[in-house]
Amino acid sequence: MKTVKSGDKVKKLAMYEAPYNDDEAARQAWKTYRKQLADVLLTGMPAEHLVRVRQHPLWPMWEAVAPTLAYDAAVMGEDASVPTEKAASVTVPALVMDGSASEFSFMHTTALALARAMAQAQHRTLKGQSHEVEAAVLAPVLVEFFTSNRA
Repeated sequence: MKTVKSGDKVKKLAMYEAPYNDDEAARQAWKTYRKQLADVLLTGMPAEHLVRVRQHPLWPMWEAVAPTLAYDAAVMGEDASVPTEKAASVTVPALVMDGSASEFSFMHTTALALARAMAQAQHRTLKGQSHEVEAAVLAPVLVEFFTSNRA
């Protein structure tokens, strides 16, 4: 079996506000969340809880993303700490971004840590953007990065 390195197929990488967080309290909260998520996915939520949860204003959004929660938890790892060791193995040009108006202050710290860990990474803060980045702001940045010949 041949091992294929990501650089063989992935030529450039861009990410926006990767939600890793090295804060100890956040790491513990993530561990608790993963356990609760596993419990719910494996055993199901009690019917009386589900009735109340469906009345919550955010229910439509939660329902829409529900299929991805287990995958998100797996990607984020055991404690959701910033994976700088894994990032250091990225050899392709990378663009790591965050928003200047993000409601999550740790996202900037995380973006800087990831960009510093990757040999060919650049960091960019998108002015006025929150975690819900506007496509009209993000798209030109991505087009410029992916179409340029420079790293």
